[in-house]
Amino acid sequence: MEIESNSLEVNDNNLNSELKSVLKKTDVKNFRLTDRDLDIFGFILEQKFASLEQIYFRFFDCRESISDPLPKGLFVTRQRLQILKRNGFLKSEKVFSEAKSLYLVTNKAVQILRSRRSHLADLKVINQIDFRNYDHDTKVNDCRIAIERTGKIIRWLPERKIRAQGFESEFSWHELPSELVPDGIFISSKGERIAFEIETTPRKKSRYEEKRDGFLSVMGIHKPLIHRVFWVGFTDRIYNDLKSIAGKSEGFVIESYSHFLSKLWPRGVAEKV
Repeated sequence: MEIESNSLEVNDNNLNSELKSVLKKTDVKNFRLTDRDLDIFGFILEQKFASLEQIYFRFFDCRESISDPLPKGLFVTRQRLQILKRNGFLKSEKVFSEAKSLYLVTNKAVQILRSRRSHLADLKVINQIDFRNYDHDTKVNDCRIAIERTGKIIRWLPERKIRAQGFESEFSWHELPSELVPDGIFISSKGERIAFEIETTPRKKSRYEEKRDGFLSVMGIHKPLIHRVFWVGFTDRIYNDLKSIAGKSEGFVIESYSHFLSKLWPRGVAEKV
């Protein structure tokens, strides 16, 4: 069972004229955008793209346990995405290597986000997926979803935003070095600023050491900018390399990618839907 969240009527009196004109161009009579729709738009805009499965796990999953079977074909999620696509808020792009589609937001969706989610106003639409980074970016999505599903984080700052604006905090005197851009920074419910980084391809250990030292430069100080680092290895080799380099460093949590997947799929592997 998948539950609708509060809806936003097209004739909402609080909408500005520009937003009204966008919504009036929809094709379905009595079409409503829900709060969840806006959250989906925001997630996709921040993360560049998202798959059907990722959107289901982040926004539609109402199973009591991850061991419960998935809804057949993720029908409700699929149907909602098709409605949003038909009304011009989403578009899709094929991943031929996996025979699946990915969803991207359109300018129409971003116009609405700029009115309703002002913190996203500076992010530009991604018109086309850069498949050179697809494997890495889709795994970042999976891990972000797993982390957010714990309910223990207040906000996620995506790599796109950090790269464009840098990162600083009113609680610290320091700024993140421009050459150190993690895949995300999230604020925990305890107020901790935690950097997230996933390594999907093996690198020289010296590269990992440089990155470790960069994080330590803004951690082991008075009023630290970053309190902890979640560093994820996609393969056993990468995980073991990270463990040997940063496993004993205070503030570093080294995990495997399968650890995060196990929070979504019972066997820690992506099931075909």
